[in-house]
Amino acid sequence: MNYAKISPKIMNPLYKCYDEIQKCELDQSLILLVEMRTSQINGCAYCCRLHAEMGRKLGIEEEKLDKLPGWFNSRIYNQKEVLALEWCEALTIGLRDKDLNDLRERLEELFSEKELVDLTSAISVMNALNRMAISIGDNN
Repeated sequence: MNYAKISPKIMNPLYKCYDEIQKCELDQSLILLVEMRTSQINGCAYCCRLHAEMGRKLGIEEEKLDKLPGWFNSRIYNQKEVLALEWCEALTIGLRDKDLNDLRERLEELFSEKELVDLTSAISVMNALNRMAISIGDNN
């Protein structure tokens, strides 16, 4: 289903937001990891395949891509990646307010305000795109 053709006034700004996230100051590998993890959690097969291909093109270590579903049991991810993946899971699965506040405080120690907004936007937009693909059809 071509979402942009069917509802361009809604979908084009969402795609534009996605494109802008890809150009932000955050490390593109970090963005890709959280987008891929969001897609894994949501079960979006199309998006998982797409992000795996993009990760390889970006030069992300194959081991990082392979171990992403169990990132919390791996030492391959750096401190920023671990916190970003925790944030990804918190926003995608949901955490109680207190736990979310505690995690945000830890994020604020390593990420600037802009980086935190960009990271949160990347996760939020990917959740929206995943849900579109899963609920009304993907592009594969």
